[in-house]
Amino acid sequence: MARYTRSSWQKTNKKVLDPKLTQQVFSTRNIMLVRYVYEPGLNFPEHSHPQEQVTIVEKGTLEFTIDGEVVKLAVGDICAIPPNVPHSTSVGQERAIAISIFTPVKEDVIIKPED
Repeated sequence: MARYTRSSWQKTNKKVLDPKLTQQVFSTRNIMLVRYVYEPGLNFPEHSHPQEQVTIVEKGTLEFTIDGEVVKLAVGDICAIPPNVPHSTSVGQERAIAISIFTPVKEDVIIKPED
């Protein structure tokens, strides 16, 4: 039995979260990676989830609003968001791609809209 798990983004199913946002999920017992493709003009609403999130920007720029503070991220930037902290995401005029790492692992990232 193999002591590793191998896949690729080309083999991973895409899920549409918003007309301008798709995700692909790769998960093990202890960690979950999510590849997000953000289309220009996306404004994903404020939400929170019980997982800690670390996001790495691969292409374009992202603007997070994290607990009321605007955080602008460019290619190569890394940002960690603690569990249950409200945040939203917006994208300018260029497609952006980011990898987010979530822990602990759940079946999927549980997003709770803020009241």
